[in-house]
Amino acid sequence: MTMNFNFVRGHMGGNLIVLLRGDQMPVGQELETAVQLLAPTHLHGHEAGILYSTGEPGQIEAKIAEPSLPCFISACGGFTQVLGAALIETDFGALFDVDQCSSNVEVMLYTDGGPTKLSIDTYAGKSLRIRTNMGSFVKECYGRGIGTSVHKGLEVMQAGKFLVVNADRFKTAYPQIDLDKWDNTTRKILSDIQHEFQDKTGEIEPNVVVYDWRPENGGHVRVVFPHYVENDYFEPSCGTGSVALGIALQAWHELEDFTPDRQGRIILKLESGGGRELGGPEFTALEMDIADGLVKSASFSHSRVEITSVGEARL
Repeated sequence: MTMNFNFVRGHMGGNLIVLLRGDQMPVGQELETAVQLLAPTHLHGHEAGILYSTGEPGQIEAKIAEPSLPCFISACGGFTQVLGAALIETDFGALFDVDQCSSNVEVMLYTDGGPTKLSIDTYAGKSLRIRTNMGSFVKECYGRGIGTSVHKGLEVMQAGKFLVVNADRFKTAYPQIDLDKWDNTTRKILSDIQHEFQDKTGEIEPNVVVYDWRPENGGHVRVVFPHYVENDYFEPSCGTGSVALGIALQAWHELEDFTPDRQGRIILKLESGGGRELGGPEFTALEMDIADGLVKSASFSHSRVEITSVGEARL
């Protein structure tokens, strides 16, 4: 039997997100169905957000499908950014009773990781800036564990479920690696480090951040997210990964030269997007409240969020 699914597809710095209606998903087969729809032969995406009405205006329940394992994950920053644009620029806004005419729209998401608030600045039916509050994810990271460890001779940082790698330390330990071309040698080395990290931490999701302090476009940090290089799975941008990086940089005492603004926040500008190499032409603005040596809360917004297609898919 053929099934039809209304979808919205968009990206945040190249991180491809597909939004689906929960009321159209076959009960008990939501994950399998979403993974099928994410395949390159169908809608092609990094994650899918399955959306459910709560019956309350501007409040949405969501399940986030990750195809690489596959599994449902607790949070996905790219999903929230694309959703923010979709709620203003497509019929999905009316579907979830969102006030699309307001100049600032607030939406509350309920995910497996906890409540997540979106603040969306709009103008003439377009989303100008989407700010995602990642407080629930910050708590998750500290709950899962923060700290350094050495794997295959390289010191890395655990930031929750993320493996965070400093590119300069990586190159010092392994001069033969190429973080632009990501050849087989580089992939094998990173995969071995990742497997040892996962074995020792018990984390099963593949989540990797690689960064350096060599900005090329006016930002502070270059970053890329080679989550699962064995399967050629890279995300040029990643909201949860950006937050995990901020937590790791604080734990590594690499933010001591940053002066908080009047609200006591540190704002970090991450260069990413567009490819597999470190950095890129787009920016993630990461705002963090830090006290007693810890990140207490965080939010982020991306410089370019685009809806690329709206339509109906069939399986």
